[in-house]
Amino acid sequence: MDTHWISPAIYHRRDIGIDRDWNAHLLLSDKAVSRCALTLFFALSPSDYETLHHAMTNHTDLARYELQAKRYRYALQFAQYALARNADDADALETLGIASLRLSHFIDGIDALEQLSLLRPLGDCSRIELAIAYGSVGRHQLSRDLLMGVATSHRASPFGLLRIAMGFEAIDEPRLAMEACRRAGRLSPETPEVQYQMGYYAQICGHPASISEALIRHAIDLDPRNLHFRIGLTSMLIRLGRKCEAVAVIDHLIPQQLSEVTCLCCLKRIANLFFDCDDLERAKLCAVRLGQLQTGHSPAAASVA
Repeated sequence: MDTHWISPAIYHRRDIGIDRDWNAHLLLSDKAVSRCALTLFFALSPSDYETLHHAMTNHTDLARYELQAKRYRYALQFAQYALARNADDADALETLGIASLRLSHFIDGIDALEQLSLLRPLGDCSRIELAIAYGSVGRHQLSRDLLMGVATSHRASPFGLLRIAMGFEAIDEPRLAMEACRRAGRLSPETPEVQYQMGYYAQICGHPASISEALIRHAIDLDPRNLHFRIGLTSMLIRLGRKCEAVAVIDHLIPQQLSEVTCLCCLKRIANLFFDCDDLERAKLCAVRLGQLQTGHSPAAASVA
């Protein structure tokens, strides 16, 4: 049974699997539950109840599930439930740490991961996140040393190396960020994100614009509908004074994918670009989208009308 259909508010109720009628009442009284969940609940055989009960009361597993689903507040809450039962639950500590960092609770996240390191060695992903968190609280040398340790271990994945690059950028080490991207490029040369990030850091490091442009265009060739890549190239071309080429880069995606743009600065830049090129209709659409984001109202249909 997929517990995604059931509100997290009732995950931890221990009476699941004991009394069918009462559990049905709990499910029916929960506003977030779907008809599908209720149908599946009644379809369970008695032998399945124990499995269901275990799944819905194992707070560590639920915390990890919510973390994977990017519901970080629920992940944090379930991890805290698990640690209340067992303060040395390493998996719960790791989940608590990562969820806290995702919510920008840096001190709590650092504390959880440091406690975890006393129970078992941190995996590379947790070490990277801990290093980035150190940078966020001003402990730049510690962040740098930890990031360097993972980057030079030859164990990091391409996407792990991209995270390392972000960490280096955050502590004002663009050349180290570029080197991390190069390592990722050697491991996965045809990954679009790797190519884009190399182009981005090449700009920051002062490499010729032609190198950055070539890398970003290659990323777009690998993933033509990636709006993020196209906006990045568009911004670069605007800075270079090549406005007609900049319009061509996003011509087929605006307004069709305008609802996907959430960066206010990017929207202002694109709106001004269309205005300067006498494309007043699309400039207006960008302005409407910008207004929706600024006021907290973002109906997708309206933004691409």
